[in-house]
Amino acid sequence: MMSELPEAIRAEVISELYRQAADLDWELLSTSQKKIQYRKWIEDPHVGGRLRGFLDDHRIGTWIKDTPMKEYTRAQEGFGSMAAYALRRFPGPEHLIQTALGEAWKIKPGSLDEKPMHCIAISGPTQRYVCWGRPNTFRDLTWAALNRAVAMPTRPTIIVTTQDGLVLSVAEKTFQRSIAEHCGVDIFHIHRHIQIV
Repeated sequence: MMSELPEAIRAEVISELYRQAADLDWELLSTSQKKIQYRKWIEDPHVGGRLRGFLDDHRIGTWIKDTPMKEYTRAQEGFGSMAAYALRRFPGPEHLIQTALGEAWKIKPGSLDEKPMHCIAISGPTQRYVCWGRPNTFRDLTWAALNRAVAMPTRPTIIVTTQDGLVLSVAEKTFQRSIAEHCGVDIFHIHRHIQIV
C-alpha cells in the first residue's frame, strides 16, 4: 500500500500526522477518542485530502492506523523507520540509563533493541540488561527481565516511564516494586518530558 504513494506525499502526511498526534497527546487518548481522530484525519485536507488521489477512504484509514500511527510510540523513542518524522521525542536511551543507574553507565554498542525497548548497560566490566516502557507494558517488561535474569550474573533492570498526563499512584508503584523485588529485578520509575528535536 505504501509503494502506491509518492515519497514526497507520504513524508508530508506522516509529518502532519505526527505533529497533530503530539498536540493531541496521542498516547494518552482513549481507544474511542483515537477512533474519532482517525475519522477526522480521513476528512482532514492535510492528511486524507493529500492521500485521496491514491487511496480510497477505507484504505486511507487503514494506512494511517497500520503504518504511521502503529509506529508513533516507537518513533517518539527514536526507534524505527518513522523516527525521523517525530519532531518531539523523549530524551534518548543513554539519558534514561544514566538517570536510573548513574553517569558511569553507557549503552553497550550494538545492544540497543526493541520489543520491549532494551539494551545492555555497561560500567567498566559490569553489564546489566535494562528494559523500559510505559506502565501498561509492565508485564512485558517483567517477562523480558526474567528471561535475562537466568542468563546474566547481574540483576536486570526495569525502567517504568511516565510523562505529563501519565502518572502512577503510590499504590501502583509499590505493587510494581514488590513484584520486581520478588523476582530479583531492580526497578526504577522515571518521569520524562518530551522535547522538540
